[in-house]
Amino acid sequence: MKCPYCKSDLEIYEKIHEIPYFGKIVIFTVRCPNCGFKKSDIEILEEKEPLRYEFKVENLEDLNTLVIRSSTGKISIPELGIDIEPGPAAEGFITTVEGILDRIERIVRTAARWRLEEGNIEAFRKAQDVLKKIYEAKEGKFKFTLIVEDERGNSAIVSDKAKKTKI
Repeated sequence: MKCPYCKSDLEIYEKIHEIPYFGKIVIFTVRCPNCGFKKSDIEILEEKEPLRYEFKVENLEDLNTLVIRSSTGKISIPELGIDIEPGPAAEGFITTVEGILDRIERIVRTAARWRLEEGNIEAFRKAQDVLKKIYEAKEGKFKFTLIVEDERGNSAIVSDKAKKTKI
């Protein structure tokens, strides 16, 4: 492989690990000894059966529940009209339910600002309504359902309360 910046040969390092909920993964790093370019990534080596997790968030304690989302996982919160679809550049992550709300909040805030700049007041108000519900959810005052679906089965909601089904 060649460096995308200086076209020198890249050094490639790989290491295989076993990770709970993910299975076998390979961590790899490419580095250019000439210009210093570096990129690291993780690839899941195993595929499992397609799974869907549904989790009712009903109190503040539920916000601390662990969520594992692989690069093929879809996240939905129907009560907020939120669907986060995986794309070709999607990355996996491990966070909490509150961390998911934080990510959504940042995106909705940015979208609201754009709509206001465009003069689209109706879209701006809809975004503000979603933000209000997110703030209420973070205070335990808005109950919602978190759904994680993964066609490769590498995502999870780590809770005995989560309903797990095959898709």
